Amino acid sequence: MKKNSPSTRNVTFIQRMLNRINKKRIKWSEIYLAAAGAIHRLLVERRRKRAAARRQQQDLPLSSLTSMKLEPGDIVYTPSSESTYYAGHMGIIGLDGKVYHVHPYGPVFADTLDWYLTRFYQGDRFIVFRSRLRQVGDRAAEWVEDHYQQVKYYRLQTDLLSIERNYCSKFIYQAYKFTSGLDLWGRRFSKIKQGFIYPFRIERSADLDVLGTFYK
Repeated sequence: MKKNSPSTRNVTFIQRMLNRINKKRIKWSEIYLAAAGAIHRLLVERRRKRAAARRQQQDLPLSSLTSMKLEPGDIVYTPSSESTYYAGHMGIIGLDGKVYHVHPYGPVFADTLDWYLTRFYQGDRFIVFRSRLRQVGDRAAEWVEDHYQQVKYYRLQTDLLSIERNYCSKFIYQAYKFTSGLDLWGRRFSKIKQGFIYPFRIERSADLDVLGTFYK
């Protein structure tokens, strides 16, 4: 019986090292999620549940969202929850009706609305926004379809002009900023090209109308 060749032993060693690295990554992600989850439940979840109880007459069931006629450029936002890694998440409707969103496991997806909603847990809330100017939303939707494949990495970095390194709210910010000059961040110094576009900043934009709120 032949012994393993040096090249085979090297490959086996590399595989073992990669497996160890992956296990460590999984372990650290589990620790992060456990710690973030405990903090979230302590500081956010109780308050969110109380607020949710008060919103029962305001929020609509998720079936109302799936039957709703969304238009190009509409934004579907999910506030902080376990399924959004406690940061919030948002996607934008393209001309084809799909939800385009930059995601850590993507780095970018083009989902049907039904499939997009399955990515979230029971109890998550969805807020739908629409630009007050129809043509602005259409331009943003066209831009995301033309540029989503340029996103190569999910990165939380400050360069607001970089498409290659992106995240969910920054991608939507760019879609509106690059096509119509509309700054959904609403910054006082709009010429600054550095910063973080948090999802809640877009949620507070004075240029968007709320179409409805929905609860899963």
